[in-house]
Amino acid sequence: MTERLERERRYVSEYAATQLPPGSYITNVPLGAVPAEITAKYGLEAGRKLFQPSRPRIDLVHWLPNRYYLIECKIREPKMAVGDLLYYLGLAPGTWDLPNYSSQPFFARLVVPWIIPSVRTAAEHYGFEVVVFLPPWVEDYVRERQDYFTRASKVARDEKMRLRKTLGVE
Repeated sequence: MTERLERERRYVSEYAATQLPPGSYITNVPLGAVPAEITAKYGLEAGRKLFQPSRPRIDLVHWLPNRYYLIECKIREPKMAVGDLLYYLGLAPGTWDLPNYSSQPFFARLVVPWIIPSVRTAAEHYGFEVVVFLPPWVEDYVRERQDYFTRASKVARDEKMRLRKTLGVE
């Protein structure tokens, strides 16, 4: 069986490690307030842990003394990230447990491997920064994804499944 590779997570981690100063960011950060009834019943910390699975997560936060960045990184479907960033910007001010937040203004950044003009237009309309970050392995991944939907690839997958069934594997 093919191993599932977490390419989006890798993309986020590589962007942060190569483009941001060490110690100025955290990945996979929950956003949004914990409901008052939960914190009243369980306390702040226990309530936060209990509600953690229900909170949406942004790919990355990055802080500077005068700015706090909410960063969403997308290899595929960057259009969706524009909407996600709008949503996250609405949640961030009510997130009492943001790491290293000290009343800096929020800024949004979209990180993509290449520019799609309509996505840039929409992101810039909302004042988001758009950053291109293209590690070499991303091009290979995209080519692999494109090939997956070709007729030749489908025929090869079907043959592989037929052989597995014939041989009683899986």
